[in-house]
Amino acid sequence: RSGDELNFMDKVLDNETNRLIKATEDCFAAMQFREGLQKGWFEMMIARNDYRSWCQDSDIPMHEGVVRKWAESLIVLICPICPHWSEALWKDLGKEGLAVKASWPIAGEENKLLTRQAKFLRDSIKNFRNQVGKAKKGWKDATVVVAENYPRWKVDALLWMQTQFDKESGSFPATFMKDLKDWSTTNVSDKKQVKFTMQFVSFMKKEVEDVGEMAMDIKCPFDQLAILKESQAYLKAQLNLEDVGIGSIDDAELAVPDRVSQNVSPGKPYLWIR
Repeated sequence: RSGDELNFMDKVLDNETNRLIKATEDCFAAMQFREGLQKGWFEMMIARNDYRSWCQDSDIPMHEGVVRKWAESLIVLICPICPHWSEALWKDLGKEGLAVKASWPIAGEENKLLTRQAKFLRDSIKNFRNQVGKAKKGWKDATVVVAENYPRWKVDALLWMQTQFDKESGSFPATFMKDLKDWSTTNVSDKKQVKFTMQFVSFMKKEVEDVGEMAMDIKCPFDQLAILKESQAYLKAQLNLEDVGIGSIDDAELAVPDRVSQNVSPGKPYLWIR
């Protein structure tokens, strides 16, 4: 398949290629060759494998331009480690000259929102597999449910995090965890809820380190339903299900019970098995 029109996973692979070109370059520049191999080979292969599985399960041909960019980039990224392999593949692609003398791939700017969307789908699949494996025998229906809004206590925690975040340095202060404990004990009356608040903020702090300050948005910054619906065939194949529904906990027709909705939060869907 070719052309300018790209689907969700075409964009994901292209974005992952851009991200990993830059990450590998940074590792090699710092003489961190093991980390460079992790980024330039293993994570590049994982990105390709996810893309190939999604396309095969969705019965959609892979995009020639996106795959060729990935392949050409991979060959040059891994050339310092596996030069003979790179040279052989370089010729197979019909490229002139030597891979070792090729220019370093030009990486576009990483779309951090798209990186987060890819992580959303990848983590969701992993969690759904665990849920299917633990499900009791005899169930008949499975529906992926999403939430657009956090409960009030999580919103308060995220708003506090936003006040602590330094946009210039892109980080939190060194005293963040101590300040969190002080804030939690002062603003959260229930002792058990203090523990939940600190756990939630600690987790979201890591999310901020991975994808930036958008992780502190009090609403999900992307359309979860659109991603899941576009990936519905992929979900069914990966989970070995004949059918899987997709909906929101706010959908009155679904009538999602409280015991299920408590497990759902923005960016963290849940597979409701019944």
